[in-house]
Formats: sequence, C-alpha cells, structure tokens
Amino acid sequence: MELNQLKAFITVAEEGHLTRAADRLFTSQPAISAKLKALEETLGISLFTRSSKGMTLTPAGERLLEQARSILEASNQMLADATSIQGAIIGRLSIGINSDLSFLKLPELLADSAKHYPDLQLSFINGMSGDNLIDVRKGKLDTGFFFGPCTTLDVHTFHLADIETSLLAPKKWADKVSYASLEDLANMPWIYTTDRCPFYKLKEALFKDSNLEPSKTVFVDSEDAIRELVKAEAGIALLRKSDAEKAEADGWGVQWKGRTPKISLGVAVSPQRLQDPLINAWIKELDKFWPMEKETDASNVG
Repeated sequence: MELNQLKAFITVAEEGHLTRAADRLFTSQPAISAKLKALEETLGISLFTRSSKGMTLTPAGERLLEQARSILEASNQMLADATSIQGAIIGRLSIGINSDLSFLKLPELLADSAKHYPDLQLSFINGMSGDNLIDVRKGKLDTGFFFGPCTTLDVHTFHLADIETSLLAPKKWADKVSYASLEDLANMPWIYTTDRCPFYKLKEALFKDSNLEPSKTVFVDSEDAIRELVKAEAGIALLRKSDAEKAEADGWGVQWKGRTPKISLGVAVSPQRLQDPLINAWIKELDKFWPMEKETDASNVG
C-alpha cells in the first residue's frame, strides 16, 4: 500500500468522479484507476461502486476513508517535522486569492518572502471566497483568502482586516445617485455578484430593514467584470472603497454618499497544517503586511 494510492482514494471519494480527481491531482484518469485497482487488490475489498454518474463509496470504503485521511495527514506531519529539524523552509504553497494582487499586498509579500525564504515557492490561484474555503478544506489549496464570515467546517482562519466598501455608479449618474434614497437606489439597475460571493450578502444587508428589493440587472463573478460594467453604464455596484475611489480619480465613477457596511478579509488554513513549517512561514509573512487581529477555528462553527 502506497501513499499515492491513498491520496487517489481520498480524492476520488471527495470528487465522486475519476476525471475530476485526475484533474485535481494533475494526472490522467487511467493513472488514477490503476492506483485504485492496486489499492483494492492490496486490501482485498472494493472501495467504490462505479456507475455512469461517477464513483460512490461502498460501505467498506466509507469505513476506511477516515483511516486513509489519518495516515496521509500523519505522513505530511512527519515530512513537516523533518523539514523543521533541518531548519530549512523548502517547498511550494498553493494560495487561493479572491481579489487583485496589489490589494492583497502580495507583490510586496512575495518580494519579502524571496529574501527570507528563498526556497519557498508561492503559487497564486484565482478563486471566489467560498470556493477558496472549500478548496482549503479539501486540500486542493494550502491556504486561501476570503471575504466575509467563514461557515466552512474544519478550517482555521485568521482575521486580517475589516475592509470599507462603497456603492459605485457611472459618473453620468452623479445627480441621481450621490444623495439617492434607498428606494431610489433599489429602482436603479444593479450589477450583482453570484450568491456564492460575500458581496452578494452585503448588498442584501443594505436593504435588509427597508423591505425593498434591488433591481438585479446582471450577475458576474469577478471584480474586473463589475468595474467594466459600471464603467459601461450598465448599472451600479457595491465594491471595495479603494476601487470606488480609484474610479472617481480616473473620472468614470461616482460614489453614493450614504453608508455601506464593511466586509472582513481573512485567510484560511487546514487545522492539521498549523504546525507545518511552510504554513508558519506563510503566516509570518502575512503578519508583516496584514498584522493579525485575531484567530478563529471554524471547526466548531455551525
């Protein structure tokens, strides 16, 4: 029984599909199938029921899944301990990012990290906040940034800051937007994020006590798309205040003068990785540019 066989078993169990598991492990479907077959032959049992819809754990597979996870975690911890004994920080971290690099202060962090941890490679992967949390939990990401509260189980989060937001409209709409009432705003076309994005809930909170329903014109899933649509006069949108201020400075946007709620920025890691030297190095670097305000363990979040 090999560790890569256990990793294939765990990944297929989480994805429920050979192709998705192969994509996640950066390998081929036949290679995943071969590892599963070898593991099943070693154990003498079937781990999955195969169908046209995907892969479903057998009762035996369900019983052994947690043991497989424990073995893999113990192996990772042993490697981390060995690295710590050596006193070297060597390896790669995959980091989910939910906004632009400059806002997250990653260019500065990357430069500083290269000085202090020259053998630590940081890979930045674009994703939405909720997806980053799920991918950290599943082990697809080593760590990830997110906006808003964390409701994902089994992740450890660090609160970085509370970020100011602002309602942004095309500059030509200044007369009707700047001092508009909530009722007026609700009747204007809104550019919305998907309901998986914390900014969606932030918009809903703005109208929570007013019994008003904003006019949702279009749904997009990136900050770049929101900015471009506001610039094209497609509607109004809730953004980070720094984005709205830049739009005003560049001459194409105007901010609503009313108050909008703040949104928290955090970073998540797996609780099992908290003693990992690579994660510790990452957290130390983060703390230089985003001084940590508090830590929370989401394993008890309902």
